[in-house]
Amino acid sequence: MLLAGNFDQVGRELPLLRKAMESIKRNADTVIAQKNAITLEIDGLEAQFNSHKPPEMDLCTAVEFDANIHHESPLTQYDEITQIALFIHVMCHGILLFLAFWRSDGSLSSPHENLLRQIPKTFETTLSKFHLTEKTVVYAVCSCCHCTYSPHYADGSTLPTYPECCTHHPTPEAKCSESLLDHGRDGVLRPKKTFVYHDFKDYLAGLLSRADIEAAMDQACDDLQDSISSPHPPLMKHAFEAQFLRQFGGPEPGSLFIDKGDEGRYAFALLQS
Repeated sequence: MLLAGNFDQVGRELPLLRKAMESIKRNADTVIAQKNAITLEIDGLEAQFNSHKPPEMDLCTAVEFDANIHHESPLTQYDEITQIALFIHVMCHGILLFLAFWRSDGSLSSPHENLLRQIPKTFETTLSKFHLTEKTVVYAVCSCCHCTYSPHYADGSTLPTYPECCTHHPTPEAKCSESLLDHGRDGVLRPKKTFVYHDFKDYLAGLLSRADIEAAMDQACDDLQDSISSPHPPLMKHAFEAQFLRQFGGPEPGSLFIDKGDEGRYAFALLQS
């Protein structure tokens, strides 16, 4: 039975099995008969896999993402003094401002008590008030071969789940099988090793919340579109002068990636240090 949690593993295993079968070159009748029988089994598994495989995402379909946090002013609900206190707290990692509010008898006025209740007591809470805590994705990392695994979420759940063991094949013949999870103090299974990275959709939403940055990114496509018929520059100064982006196709057949119309088309590079 093919389960939702192991689709990636099955998708990797089937080509390896087929490749292993094709590598057998002996022409003995018994070997050929066994190869044919196993090939039929692989064909059946592949048909079952394809019938249960989720449909591929349409590149023209919009991806919903709540980006309101990037367009809201998080501090307008606080008093002016509290806003200043929040800023000072970020810069100084916390200042005991309540000392300035104390009366000679050690009491506080009601307005001062209200202000102190709004002032966060930790640096992390302060950052959250400014909406400076970015969204991240926690990947499980194999401690042996360093293969990474993204989290999966059950419908309606915010609790991430990961494979129990590494399914990476360092070589076609060898499977890692290293344990990825360990029980925490609360008994919940958590990755032994993690890699935390930016949530790409949240990162892109943050870029697009800045009108000046969005305009600069759009201008890169427009400039290349305007100069597409000009000779290729002998010295490339930025990525949008590269031949690849000048020829890279868009989602519509026969169109270029830079021919964005009213859309935004953004190119991102993966750099290895």
